[in-house]
Amino acid sequence: MSSPPTPPSSSSASPPSLSTDGDLDELAWARDFIARVVAACPARASTSDDEARAHTLVEAEMKALGLATERQTFSWNQSLYESLALHFGLGTLGSLFTARAPRLAFALHAGTAASYLADSTRKAFVLRRLLGFRPSQNVLGTLPATTSAGPASSGPASSGPASSSTPTAPRLRIVFLAHVDAAYTGLIFHPEVASRAAGSRGPLAKPLRLATLALAGLAALDLLPPGVGSPRLRTAARVALTIPPLLSAAFNLDVSLRRQVVPGAMDDLSGVAALLLLARRLRAHKPDDVELVFVATGCEEAGLGGAQALCDAMKERWDPAHTVVIGVDSPANGTLRYYLEGEIVPVPLAPWLRDALERVSGSEPRFAEVKPFAIPVGGTDAIPFAVAGYPAVSLGCVDDRTGTPRHYHLPTDTPENLEPEAITLCLAYVERLVAEIGAHVRAST
Repeated sequence: MSSPPTPPSSSSASPPSLSTDGDLDELAWARDFIARVVAACPARASTSDDEARAHTLVEAEMKALGLATERQTFSWNQSLYESLALHFGLGTLGSLFTARAPRLAFALHAGTAASYLADSTRKAFVLRRLLGFRPSQNVLGTLPATTSAGPASSGPASSGPASSSTPTAPRLRIVFLAHVDAAYTGLIFHPEVASRAAGSRGPLAKPLRLATLALAGLAALDLLPPGVGSPRLRTAARVALTIPPLLSAAFNLDVSLRRQVVPGAMDDLSGVAALLLLARRLRAHKPDDVELVFVATGCEEAGLGGAQALCDAMKERWDPAHTVVIGVDSPANGTLRYYLEGEIVPVPLAPWLRDALERVSGSEPRFAEVKPFAIPVGGTDAIPFAVAGYPAVSLGCVDDRTGTPRHYHLPTDTPENLEPEAITLCLAYVERLVAEIGAHVRAST
């Protein structure tokens, strides 16, 4: 069998392989796969050895499916939270120099705001580089576009690559993304904290946008001449504007100091399992002129490092006019949604792609729950591609009470607490979305 050996802590029976023809209990396979990866790679922090081992396990499953695999190596930070603590910690520090060194205060306030704005919008990575970069990887499995030697069969494709087909330039490429690395935990992810944040409205609904704008406001105050305005009002404004970056720095410093990695069964091994199941489903009826690429990314939890590296590397090979990107991030432990993203500046969702999502959601009663959800903090692997001009969207689950999936970034994100039923809905929804994307491309060419 082409699946990797069973870890010692798992059952001695051979795990089911996705290459098996015929019926497969997808949820049972997903549970088994997720448990195997967690057992073999329990601390999958970005850039870690466990992250690399998890990629090897996923690569073996891709090969079992007959996908053409390749590895892409890159370098990235290990922790997003260190970057956030650095940005907003330095910004908060600037308020201590307002009276004695206003130029230094301005440099800290304006510099950190500009650095995080550039970081969040994927324009440049400035302060992040002070933290050092380490090696990581993405694993790609491809079902290439082909030109058949004979007429296309109306039946399902064989389980392996067709010997009578040759690679050709695709009319359409669809790239699916899910990440293998797991998150750090901290107080900010406690359900009570998350539920309070989910209930916030107005400026409080986007806490990192608020913190960044507060730093920009502090920088503007630093430029005011000493005699302008009431000293009491200026002091009150400085105190009020310092609170958001101070809280952001404190919460992220807490995560950074703990350095406790969660099991990540739901986030995002459920997405990786869905990725592999999608490959198994879609290979049976992929049109010859369509290329499907399934990518297990690294360093998503460290700030979308794998997706950024992939986007940068493929911008010459993957034409945005013929490529669509779909992220699958945590399709379990909640209600399936498609995401609207952007911490500070909204990330564009192509209008035709949003129309396609709405058509799929309205096509069957079971899809009616798949509505848009605006992510308050952070983002998914779709962001670098959307910023670069690709039609891109991610799907995942949300518990409306907390605004996150259940057990999100918590030590309880274990295989035992996985609620995988939404994976099946996600697979069916994405299959229908792929059909809608294909119809759009045919109509526009």
